[in-house]
Amino acid sequence: MWKGPKQILVAIMALTGLWVGTAHIQAADEASLAAAPSGLNQLDKLFTLPATFSGGATNSASIANVTNTSSPNTQAVQIINGKKQLGGFWSNDANRFDLNKDATFKMWVYLGTSTSTSKAGDGMAFVLQNDPSGTSASAKVSSSNIIGETLGVWGVDTNNKLQDTQEFAKTAIQNSWALEFDTYTNTSTGYSDAGKGDAFDNGIKKQHIATGYPGAASQYINQSVRSWDLTGLIWTTRYYFTQNHGNLMTNVTLGDSKWHHLVMKWEAASKTMTYTFDDLNPDGSATGSGVTQSVGLDTSQFNSSDGLVRWGFMGATGSNTGNNMVVIESAPNLVDAQAAVKVTDKTKNREVTTGSQVKAKRKVQYDYQLNYKGGQLDWDNITAELNLPKHITFNSAKVTYADGSEQTLTAPTAGATKVDYTLDKALSTSQATATITLSGTADNVVVNEETTATTATFKNKIFETTTEAPNYTITVDQPIGILILNNPYTVANGDDVTVKGIVFAEDSEQLSNDQVTLYPTVNGKEMPAVQMSNDDEQGYFYYKIKADQLHVGDDNRLEIWASDPYENESPVGTAKITVTGGNLGFKSVAANSTFKSIMLDGSAKTTDREDDWQLVVRDNRGKGSNWQLQASATNFKTTGGKTLPGDVIFRQGDKTTTLNSVGTVIDSHTTTSDNDDYDVLATWTSKSGILYQSNAGATPGSYTGDITWTLTDAPK
Repeated sequence: MWKGPKQILVAIMALTGLWVGTAHIQAADEASLAAAPSGLNQLDKLFTLPATFSGGATNSASIANVTNTSSPNTQAVQIINGKKQLGGFWSNDANRFDLNKDATFKMWVYLGTSTSTSKAGDGMAFVLQNDPSGTSASAKVSSSNIIGETLGVWGVDTNNKLQDTQEFAKTAIQNSWALEFDTYTNTSTGYSDAGKGDAFDNGIKKQHIATGYPGAASQYINQSVRSWDLTGLIWTTRYYFTQNHGNLMTNVTLGDSKWHHLVMKWEAASKTMTYTFDDLNPDGSATGSGVTQSVGLDTSQFNSSDGLVRWGFMGATGSNTGNNMVVIESAPNLVDAQAAVKVTDKTKNREVTTGSQVKAKRKVQYDYQLNYKGGQLDWDNITAELNLPKHITFNSAKVTYADGSEQTLTAPTAGATKVDYTLDKALSTSQATATITLSGTADNVVVNEETTATTATFKNKIFETTTEAPNYTITVDQPIGILILNNPYTVANGDDVTVKGIVFAEDSEQLSNDQVTLYPTVNGKEMPAVQMSNDDEQGYFYYKIKADQLHVGDDNRLEIWASDPYENESPVGTAKITVTGGNLGFKSVAANSTFKSIMLDGSAKTTDREDDWQLVVRDNRGKGSNWQLQASATNFKTTGGKTLPGDVIFRQGDKTTTLNSVGTVIDSHTTTSDNDDYDVLATWTSKSGILYQSNAGATPGSYTGDITWTLTDAPK
């Protein structure tokens, strides 16, 4: 008569226990999220959380926002949070891991609230896999038959008749490698336990980390156990499987209600995976108790023709409650971006490079250019950590994005050595660039000062890149003077002139001559720069101007200024130079000239000149001067005084003039240069110019006469 009430009491107790357990799980979820370390967000762009797995079990995993205020913009994946659950996630196609390249994964794992190997949930595993099921891959369990010891990864031991390890391995994730974090030891090897999936950890007494190939037959060992059947007459055998635990580590604490740091480093050349567990505390400080293990992977196990495999976490629970979570801190190929910096002397509008100089008080601009080149995630929440140059005072700062929008920043305070900024916008394929611009002025230094090279770091949780601004020199703003001595200058046409001057630096030690460069311009034409010589007296220079650079007159100018190696420049000094006019005269006149012989035949004859004639006029009076040339002639006679019948004539075109004692103009000219040489005979031919014309009465003989050339300063 007590049967009914007893059953009711048990039911109430069971219900109460369930309610208490559910409340505890919810509290654990909230507490672990509130204490979660910083990591990635945008997880839905990287991973697939299938609704169901290949065996038919429902996926218990979900993405949750971390509530820890010290870990903003962080998401966690809740793998399992109750009894009889299977959960996990896999990288999508773009986020697959390339075994041909070095890579590093950083994660935080939360492995429950119990260190008891009999009371904790089963745990979870990091897995690399190329299972044909892709993002639905799991151990072959159904929602009604979830076996905790599989962790959703390993073979499913539910058939106590099965002895074939090859067949058994087919129930695991295929083409895979796993790193398990096992919080529950499955050590039940009795006759009645065979086929219940609870013997993998036989001989292990602690929570542990181990590795293996879930889909490989060599991962498992078939065991048998014998007992009498129910009749007690027949001795029967049942079979179960234990597991080979590669690289077993039992000196670890897993389910202690703490977040544990995990680093997976892959070296492609050696095909080695090195994993480090518990090296950091959630605040980033070192624990001093991290453990590291390296294992060579047989990559042929993945059966991947291109080397690409999926990665992710799987977890499962049996009859005990478990609460397992993962925060991804970093992974390969999430963001590809570059940073560069350009420094500009805005006063001179030129780029500043390493070793160059910028004069004090000039405007200077730093442009930090960020370029998003690709990736699986947007580059968001970017922090810019800018180390600032010495001796530059900035007065404005801003960010300019690819879409043309601007973000105003607070300029660094005077004397600051570093400034940090956070960009409002994320960089992505649609917003690929951002430029941080700092504008300022070079300080008015009293001695030349180096700015030093300064690094700038741009980062968020998943990506970091740096660039370095050049080290250059801020030079003193030192006034330089220039004085032309002995000004003005007068020189005769055709002579060189040397201009003497002095260069001096105000309020400073006198510069040595070889530190000063002169920049001369003569009559509007820039001449090559000249370095002053230390052979000359300190501060003095002597600049020689050649005669052919000058012209007759008082309007010749030498404009000259000086600079030192630090871009200090003097005003322009001007030397006035007068070139006095020269003479008008004959450069060359033949002392004796002859006409060609005449063959007398009783008729009048005309003859031209032999080649011994010379008549060149030189005019050094300056460009634009005018002159006239007259010629007069006497009669030609023999030595005995006999006169040659005939005349000296001047023929020009159709006009012929007889020369006599009265001068006849035969040429005139306006000079085209300050030193003008004019060859009068240049245009004469055998039928023009001065000729001799005999008449019929001429008799043979040798005759001489005089031709007088008269040069006159007269209009043309």
